[in-house]
Amino acid sequence: MSGMEHSGGQAGKGRVKNAILIAGPTASGKSALALDLAERRGGVIVNTDSMQGYSVLDVLTARPEAADLARAPHFLYGHVHPATPYSTGAWLRDVRKL
Repeated sequence: MSGMEHSGGQAGKGRVKNAILIAGPTASGKSALALDLAERRGGVIVNTDSMQGYSVLDVLTARPEAADLARAPHFLYGHVHPATPYSTGAWLRDVRKL
């Protein structure tokens, strides 16, 4: 994916009514929980992992597989070239475009 592309669906275009933040240690089931919630509630998944935003780190960062991407819209995964500096401020600008 490049730029602001995503796996499908709409992020809501500013109509976010409820946002759920999931935090926890590596390999604790955060992605599975997010996917389950997105499916049951008709929601989307917005990446907040600092490394999963980079375009060539798929395997290293355990980016969602195609089967998971097909189950719910995912945003801000693999949209930044690894040579590009990317900060929280840049992420905020990107997420506001969804």
